[in-house]
Formats: sequence, C-alpha cells, structure tokens
Amino acid sequence: MSAISEMTADVVVVGAGASGIPAALGAARAGATVLLLEEHPVIGGAAVDMYVSMLCGGPITGVLAQAHAMLRERYSILPGVVAGEWFLPESHQRVWRELIAREPRLTVLVGARVIGCEVAEADGRLVIIGVAVEGAHGCRLDLRGRVFIDATGTGALALAAGCTAMYGRDSKEDFSEPHAVAEADEVVQACTWMYVSQHLGAPKPFDMSKLEASRLVLVLGSNQSFPGNPEAAMRANPGIYLHWGCRTDCKDTRDPIELGATQTEALQEMDRDHALLRENGFAIHLAPRIGVRESNRILGEHVVTENDLRSGKLPDDTIAIGDYPLDIWSDDYPGLDEGRLPGYGIPYRALVPKGVDGLLLAGKCISGSHLAMSAYRVQPIVASIGQAAGVAAAWCVREKWQPRQADPAAIRPVLRGQGQNLQLSFD
Repeated sequence: MSAISEMTADVVVVGAGASGIPAALGAARAGATVLLLEEHPVIGGAAVDMYVSMLCGGPITGVLAQAHAMLRERYSILPGVVAGEWFLPESHQRVWRELIAREPRLTVLVGARVIGCEVAEADGRLVIIGVAVEGAHGCRLDLRGRVFIDATGTGALALAAGCTAMYGRDSKEDFSEPHAVAEADEVVQACTWMYVSQHLGAPKPFDMSKLEASRLVLVLGSNQSFPGNPEAAMRANPGIYLHWGCRTDCKDTRDPIELGATQTEALQEMDRDHALLRENGFAIHLAPRIGVRESNRILGEHVVTENDLRSGKLPDDTIAIGDYPLDIWSDDYPGLDEGRLPGYGIPYRALVPKGVDGLLLAGKCISGSHLAMSAYRVQPIVASIGQAAGVAAAWCVREKWQPRQADPAAIRPVLRGQGQNLQLSFD
C-alpha cells in the first residue's frame, strides 16, 4: 500500500461524534487549522447512528448549546410541538454540518478509516506525528498534524500510538472507590439498541407497558416514560416515541464480531415487542447500530474516580463541568444511586495520556474509572470535554507546548469566550 497524497493541519481530530465535532469546532474557533476524520459516511456519532438523540445530563453549554438552540428552533419533530431534548437523528447531522461549514479552517473527511499511526521519539518520549487513512484501490492518505485528538470512543488512536488501555470494572483496591467490586474483571456496561416507533394512522391509545424489552419510552414534548398511563401519553404525543430497547450484555465491546453477535441477540429479544407495535399500527425505525456505553478507557496523567465526582470540589485544572449521576445500568452496585452527585469538574490531566506526546483524549475514552465514566459518558459532558480538548490543542500549537505542558488557566478563558460554562451552577 503506497501513499497517494498527504494533508497537513495544526490539529487532527479522529472521530466525528458527540465529542469529536465540538473538539474540531473548538480548535478551529481558537485559530487552528483542523482535519476532522470519521470512518463512517455520516457524522454525528451516537445521536445519528445509534439513535441516542435525546440529550441526557448537562450542562448543555459551548458549541453544543449553539447546536441545541438550532435543533429546538428548526427541527421540532412536529410543527408547533416543543420537542424537549430529543430530535430525529438526522436533525443532529444537519445542525453539525451547518456549524462545520461556517469554519473555513476546518476540513472534514468522512469514510476516512484510520489504518495506521506514525510515532517518533523526541527527548526520550514517544510523540505521534501522523496517521494513515485507507484510500481507494489499495492506496492511502497520510495526514500530518501538530496535535492529535482521539475522539473515537474506543481509544483506537491512542492505543495505536502506544498508550495503555483500561477496560472493564476496577477493583476496590485500584482506586478506593466505595462502590467498586472486590475483584477487577472485564465486565462493561450493557448495550442498548434504540428505536423510534411511529403510528401511521390516527393515533389511538396503546399501553406501552405491555412492551417487555423496552426499559424506557419517551413521549415527544415531555421526556417522561409513561407505562401505565397510555391515554395521557397519547394526549401529550400524537404518535411518535423514542425507545431505549432491550439491555443486552456484550462479552467484549472491543471486538466487532462480538458486537455483531450482541446486535443479533438484541434484535431477537425485541421481536415480540416490535410485532406487538406493528399489530397496533406502528412503524419501527431501528437505529443502524446498537448503542455501546463502554469500551476502552485510556490511562492518563490522572484517573477520574467516583471519589472525585462525589467530592463537590472542582479540580485546579478543571476544563469541563458535568451534571449527571453514576448510571451504570447494572444491579451489581447496591446503594450506588443514593444521593445526587453535586456536580463535578473534569480535570485537564484526564485528557493527557501517559507516555505519549502530541495527543489529547476526548469523550468516553478519557482517563477515568469504570464507575466515574458511567456519569460523564453522556453527550453534553463529552461535548464539553471535546471542546476543551480542541481549544487546548489549538493553544498547544500556538504556544509550542506539548499537551502535558499546557496551562489549563490559559485554556479556560478561551473556553469561556466560546460560551462554555465552567462553574458548578447550572441555573
């Protein structure tokens, strides 16, 4: 395989999802030239191809707040009906594409599957200097950058560069977390296959509590589940619903074959529910891909833990804010949900991988424990993390810093200038 061409940019972001797009926008708005790579033909990540199209958690801030305002103004599912926080998946892609098109420094390559990572040695440390993207007819495209951002959700770029992965449940001994399991293992959060049901005729009451595999059903305009009160649901919604489908365990979410098998199992589990919906006049719009909550987490300069999130204190190097509970989707943690988390800060150190320069982490793959990740994994928080990584990358290029040398105090004013909230108040 030979290189057919080469492209260069200040910042290269791998993964155009809930964290990668804000990273690219943040870097471009901070003055960097940016390449944003996505291996799939469409951008938007989980909101688009997994139908996780409702924004859970908060705060909704920064570039995501701009996107959210556009969604509410233009893409309510039904005219005159406020859509709450969920919208049809393609709406997310349209909004992100419009925001990207406004940035002349930002170039997007879709269908760009990274097949290699080039590292060099400088001052006794590994530094990433390029990635290779699969091209047509056995050729490849080489991409060079000053700083790279892994927003893949799986840590794929970081692993290719030589970083260390964490996967599965940590033991109580690892981080002294009060709700950690006694022995570490490779169990991760369950997968869920999302879908939308839509009544094709005149809506009539149907009791969604008869569905066995849907853990949660959302009504347009209320964002509330409604088992046991179908009449009230129909009054609130003229016939379209967002479903969290069955909860299905995957043996190894890092393995695409295992994920395929899990998706097949999930479809079989939902057969009865889908047949019942069809019998009652509903069409089923199934997400193209099953939703994956957890994969690799990359070891960084600091590991965010349950204790950090419960502390009520902002780390000195906070670069993003989160407000969402520990949400592990498992019955193995009695007492985990006792008491609401007070709001928490994500430290910059968790975005800096150990042992590799020229690289920042964004989204679910940042350095955190299994338990902590269950809280900050939702889209508003990973969007803030991504935007922070993008601004930090642009500042590293400008100041000729390696990411581990960056000063978070210099990054925060730029983030605030881009509309990102960095306070523990979400009023």
